[in-house]
Order: sequence, then structure tokens, then C-alpha cells
Amino acid sequence: MIWLALTVACSLAVAAVFKVSERRGLDRTAVLTVNYAVAGAVAAVLLGGEARAQEEVEAGFVALGAATGALFIGGFYVFAYAIREAGMGLAAAVMRLSVVVPFLASWLAWGERPTGVQLLGLALAGAAFFLLARPAAEPVRSRAPADGSAGRGGTRTAVALGLLFLAGGLADTAMKAYDEAFGATGSRPLFLLLVFGVAFLVGLGGVVAAGVRTGRWPRAAAAGWGAALGLANYGSVEFVLRALGELQGTFVFPANNVAIVMGAALLGVAVWGERLSRRNWLGLGVAALALVFLAPR
Repeated sequence: MIWLALTVACSLAVAAVFKVSERRGLDRTAVLTVNYAVAGAVAAVLLGGEARAQEEVEAGFVALGAATGALFIGGFYVFAYAIREAGMGLAAAVMRLSVVVPFLASWLAWGERPTGVQLLGLALAGAAFFLLARPAAEPVRSRAPADGSAGRGGTRTAVALGLLFLAGGLADTAMKAYDEAFGATGSRPLFLLLVFGVAFLVGLGGVVAAGVRTGRWPRAAAAGWGAALGLANYGSVEFVLRALGELQGTFVFPANNVAIVMGAALLGVAVWGERLSRRNWLGLGVAALALVFLAPR
């Protein structure tokens, strides 16, 4: 359980760094790209210190690491797109609900059968996500456009949320796949070096392309906050892999997500003076109950 607790702590640190960088008006993509560079550097240092050298690396190991890295950075771009189309509240709720994908994969693909109480906890977690998500402000329209753009907008929103659900769920499932296929024999630092290295290269391409297109380049402050984010990000992934080595995925993924949502809401109140509605406080109570039901017995 200690690894799961450390995962939640690191994930909350990631959320806090993102919050501060957003308030300072820093380029999110640049911060994220530096984050992956630093996380990859940490993985490289730990890989160099491994007493056991991995003489031969399987092609599946490399492919899984590269695919996971692409899912990490791709999920960020999809999340940004979903926010534009559906609003922050709905996008955040769908991102957390994507926990259903690794939950089902752990159950159906790897035989980690949940109990009836845990299934009830998952259902409560889904309710908590929507109660805690802040609703997006929708513009008031006096009448529907005659050119059919409203229908196209609804389709774009559905596509954006569907892609977000898949991206978030597949990224977590990839972590579980690593634990099942290579957790006992593979090098975790090497796997994470592949993950963060690929994510860094994709992010770097995005930063350079945006800079060339607009003539505006990220400020130097993005590097410092990106470095802090990278350390926390590496810890969150390292610890969730360790948690998966000891606990079932049907518990780790939903419990991790519920704890992060609860912690982020309380952190917002305590540190940034954010106000929670009655609906939000109800969501916190439901989330706490979900954690009780999800706990392994």
C-alpha cells in the first residue's frame, strides 16, 4: 500500500506544478516537454546504476515502451482538445472514468476478478468523478444555427471525449501490460527511459513547430517548472508500477484515481482558496466511500 500512497502523492505534486505553471502563464507544452526530458534523465541515471545489466532487449519490450510514451504525450494533446470542445469539467470526469479500461483489462485479460463490493466501489467512483467535476460554462444561444454547425459541434465533442477515454485508459493498461509481461525480468528504468524518451521527442517536435509557426518561444521559467514536474512525474509512474507488482490492478487503478481526485479537490481548497459546491462536497463523501469498498479484502 505504501507504493500506492506514494503514487498518489507524486500525482498530486504533478497537479500542483501544473496549477502554478498555469497561473504564471507558462507554455504547457514546453513545461510538459521539459518534464519528460528530466524524467527520462532520472531513468537513465537509475539504469546506469543497475547492478543487473539487461544483455538482450526484446522487441516487444521496446514496442510497449515506445507505445506507452506516445500514449502519454498524445493523451495530453487529446485532453487539451477535449477541454476546448467539451469544457474542463466534463473532460476531467471522462479522463478519470477511463479507469474502467485498465480495470476491465485486469479482470478479463489477466484474471484479477473483483469482488461484488469492489464493483460497487467502482460504480461509486464513477458517480464521485461527475460530482467533483466542475461543469463547463456553456454559451447561451437564442436559436440553433441553420447551417447544421450545432450537430457537427456535438459530433466533435463526442469524438473528443471518446478519444480521451481511450487514450487515458490505454495508457494505464500499458503499464499493467508491462507489469504482466516484463515486470519480473525486464528493467524498469529502461522501460521508463523508453516511455519518457519517446514522449519527449514528440513534445519537442510540437514546441519547435509552434515556435516556427508563431515566432513565439517558451520562457526560461518553463524549464524550471518542467524539471520539478519531471521529478514528480517519474515518481508517479515508478511507484504505480511497484504498486501493480504487489496489488491487483482492479484495486490499484480505481483507488489511485479516486484518491487523486479527492486530494486535488482538498488541495485546491487548502492552498488556493477554491470553493466547493454542495455537489462537490457530496462527491468527496462518495469518493471516500468508494475507497472503502475498493480496498482489497
